[in-house]
Amino acid sequence: MKYWLRFFGFLDALSILLIAPQILLLLKSFDTIPPGVLYIISVLRIVLFLSLFVSAAGLIMLKKVGVMTYYIQFLFRFFTLIFSFGFITYLNDFFPEWQSAVRVTLTLVVFGEFLRLYFTYKSTTEKKFSLK
Repeated sequence: MKYWLRFFGFLDALSILLIAPQILLLLKSFDTIPPGVLYIISVLRIVLFLSLFVSAAGLIMLKKVGVMTYYIQFLFRFFTLIFSFGFITYLNDFFPEWQSAVRVTLTLVVFGEFLRLYFTYKSTTEKKFSLK
């Protein structure tokens, strides 16, 4: 089960690489965002991006802080659309004529996110495996 946690850590590292250009653009135009819901989501997105570094490093090194950070991040990932399996949505570029491609890929991403939650929980509750 420790391999699952390391795999999820690498997925978080991949998410960092894929989301970094969007975060840089968000930081450059942060002062133009009107106050309100969009502003709150932008702040959450930046905080979640920074916490991805903690969860990625913690999960790769099999530390408890990585798992705890992921559990805290879980709900905020849906608000900010920063998913571990978000790279699957890049498949939409290969099917530009298919109208349901976005729906199908987002369904796969959300399903993958819940599978990740399940496997993370199973690996942390396993008796023969403990995190430091």
